[in-house]
Order: sequence, then C-alpha cells, then structure tokens
Amino acid sequence: MLFISSYDFYVLLTEIYFLNTVCALLIYGVILNTSSTRGTPVIDWNIGGFFSQILIIGIWLTLCSNAPYIISWNSLLVHDFLSFGTKSIILTISLLWSLTVFSYNKVEKTNFYEYWIISMLAIIAMIFISCSYDFLAMYLAIEFQSIAFYILASFKRTSEFSTEAGLKYFILGAFSSALLLLGISLLYGFTGLTNFGDLSKFFLGILATNCTSVKIILFSIILIEVALLFKISAAPFHMWSPDVYEGAPTNVTSFFGILPKLALISLIFRIFFFSCSEIITQLNFTLIVCAVLSMFIGTLGALAQTKWKRFIAYSTISHVGFILAGFSTLEFNGAFSALFYIFIYTLTSLAIFSTLLSFRCLSYPSTYQLRYLTDISNLVKTSPMLASSIVLILFSMAGIPPFPGFFAKAFVLLSLLQEQLIGLAIIAIILSCISCFYYIRLIQMIYFSHIKTILIFSPVEKEKAIVLSMIMLLLLFIGLKIDLISNFVHCMLFL
Repeated sequence: MLFISSYDFYVLLTEIYFLNTVCALLIYGVILNTSSTRGTPVIDWNIGGFFSQILIIGIWLTLCSNAPYIISWNSLLVHDFLSFGTKSIILTISLLWSLTVFSYNKVEKTNFYEYWIISMLAIIAMIFISCSYDFLAMYLAIEFQSIAFYILASFKRTSEFSTEAGLKYFILGAFSSALLLLGISLLYGFTGLTNFGDLSKFFLGILATNCTSVKIILFSIILIEVALLFKISAAPFHMWSPDVYEGAPTNVTSFFGILPKLALISLIFRIFFFSCSEIITQLNFTLIVCAVLSMFIGTLGALAQTKWKRFIAYSTISHVGFILAGFSTLEFNGAFSALFYIFIYTLTSLAIFSTLLSFRCLSYPSTYQLRYLTDISNLVKTSPMLASSIVLILFSMAGIPPFPGFFAKAFVLLSLLQEQLIGLAIIAIILSCISCFYYIRLIQMIYFSHIKTILIFSPVEKEKAIVLSMIMLLLLFIGLKIDLISNFVHCMLFL
C-alpha cells in the first residue's frame, strides 16, 4: 500500500513545478503556434525565454527544499546530499546551456517550440534518475530520458544525418534497455527485491554462503552494469556515440555531451557503492577493463578525427575511462575523485560546446557552421578572445596545471595508487600524455598555422560570451580553492 505524506510533496517541489509548467507551455504553444503574428518563430523565442525563467525558479525551489536524508514515495526516491548536489548542478548547467543554445537556434532558424519542451522533459528525467532509490523508478526515469533523446537526435527532419542518428540511437538504445530490464528481472526473480536499501541488506555476507543463486545475481548485476555503461558511452559500448554526435544537430549534440552523464554517474555511484557494495568486489575487473578500453579507444580515436563533433565524442569516451578508473578502486576516495572528475568534465564540456556553437564563418550575407578541426586555423587573427578561451579550455581538458582538469586527473591517479592499482595508473598516465597531443595540435592550429585563406568568424553572441566568462571564472576559482572545495564535498558526501 502506498503511503504519501506532506514530506513526499515537499521534496518534489521542483519536479512538480517542472511538470506543471511543461504542460502549461505545451498548451500555450499549441494555441499560439498557428497564429500569423504570434506563431513561429516568435513562439519559439518566447518559450525559449520561459525555459530559462523556469530553470531559474527551479534552482531557487531546489535550494529552498534542501531536506535532510529522506526516503520518500514508498521508498522509490531518496533525497540526500548526493541527489541534492546532482540536481542543483544539472539545473545550473541546464540554465547556462539554454543561454548558449538560444542564440544558436535563432541563427539556425530552429523554429520549433517543441524543442524546448522535450529538453525540459529530458531534464526532469535526469532529476528523477539522480534521486532514484529503486530499480523500477530508475528504469522508468532512464526510459523517459531515452525517449526524449531519441526525438531530439532526429529533430532536424530535413536532414538525413539527423534521421540516421536518431535511428541508430533508438535501435542501440532499445537493445541496452532490454539488457537493463533483463538484469533487473533476473535480480528480482532471485532476490524478490528491487529497492536499493533492501538489496544492500540482502547482499550482506552473501558471498560467504556459496549459494547457487550467487552466480545468477552476479550475471544480473553485469547486465545492469553493461546497460548503464552503454548510456554513458563507455568502451566497448561506445559505438553509438560518434555517429549520434555527428548526425544530430549541434544544439542537440551539446545537450547529449553535457548533461546526461552527470545523472547517470551519480546513479552508478549509488548502485555500486551503496546497493551492491558487498557483491561488486567480484566484478571489479569489469570496471578496470572498461576503464582501460575507454581511455585507449577514446585517446587513439580522437587522434584520427577531422570533425569537431566526432572529436568531442571520442574525447568524451576517454574522460569516461578516467571516471571508471576512479570507481574501480571500490573505495570512497576513488568514488569522490570520479564524482569530482565528472563535475569538472561537465563544466569544460559546456565551455567547449559554447565555443563550438560560436564557430560560424561569415559568408556575406549569411553565416554557416564550421565542422572541421582545421577551420580554426589562425583563429587568433580574427577573434583573439575566442582563441584564448579555447586555449584555456583545452589546457584544462588535457590536464595541465594549474587548471581544474589537472586536479581531477590527479585525484583519480592518487586514488589508484592508494589502492595498489599501479598498472592502471601507469596506463592512465601514458594515455593522458598521448591525449595532450591532439589538444596541443588544436592550439598549434589556432596560433601557429600558416594558410593563405583566413576564415572570418562572426562575432560571438552576448549570451555565449556571458556563459564563457562565467565558466572561466568558475574554473579559475576551483583551481585556486581546490583544497577547500574537495574537503567540503568529501565531508558532506561521505559523513
């Protein structure tokens, strides 16, 4: 029987507000869409503005509804510091992302108000993923998010590449969802449980019993792990990522590359380090193998790329390898380093996509989006501020001190050394040094390449300039106050 109290609604104020406003915006868009004066593209710009305002109010509601540790809605959802922090970061990054994409949609004439509504539904799904406390709630939230992503990937109906990206994502995503559902079904069949808290108690001492169902339970956990690794594009389950990134519209690719991994990584942390902490020690080798393959494939794959979006896709796979390396320690220090790494990765991804959306070449009387890495040659001569911003972002992604990317990688490497995973640490260092090559190669193109024809870039829009400046200041602050931030988060997360 489902018991609902006032606290259940209190902790879901943000989600309830978002669902109500999405329904209101949908009705608002349907009514005005056919108007000759207030229809497209005015309605798209209007709903885009409402989207940002709704996120601002949502951030305020989230900060006001910070409750202590509460398990609500019949143990389907949990609200603790992890879910609160993940939700706050997702909403803040979503707000900054909306500012960068708003001007891009105007220039590209993406005059579909449904784009903002589907994006808002995906954000709601991410919030539910971050606070899931039951496999049923987790599965429904992941499928909710996936359906929104399938639509967004194929949103540009006049593009064959976008349709292809949406179809590939749908087919492979449906396969991973089937594996996830199979794993949950097997786990429920042999334990009779789906709640994370109940499973954590059930697994206590199960490895010492030598019961025949342990192997089936291990197999079910592997199926769930494979499905979640697919969702975060970890190797060898990364095959969808470069094609979907390349085929989807750039504004959608930025959404894929920035936000979903943050919610899914927090979910993986909750499952591996809370629900299945007793039994995951038997599966540690799977995390190590996926970490090595992700770093190896992502690093070497990025070296061979000539297009921006495929380059970012393979770079993302390499970063996911570092995150999995932190989880492979199976200790809180490694988990903290992985969570800190995904936070820094989210900020730098937002910055790199902000610059990518600004790569518009001026060809009078119109502009067009640049696609190839070589298009930024001699960028310093036409847009020196944008060039310097890209250099700082690339330095942080490469892990060069004193930028936050260096500390994120250093935390992961130190946690590996503390747990005697020296071989994995050496592989990570070598591949990180190799990855510096393709980041520095871009800097060489910006400052030192010699070409006869120089492309003229259109000026960066005000919204993107504001977002870039805010991210630069935040990265600088994190680099200077890294000790205070790490100690605070570590204490709040694990006490």
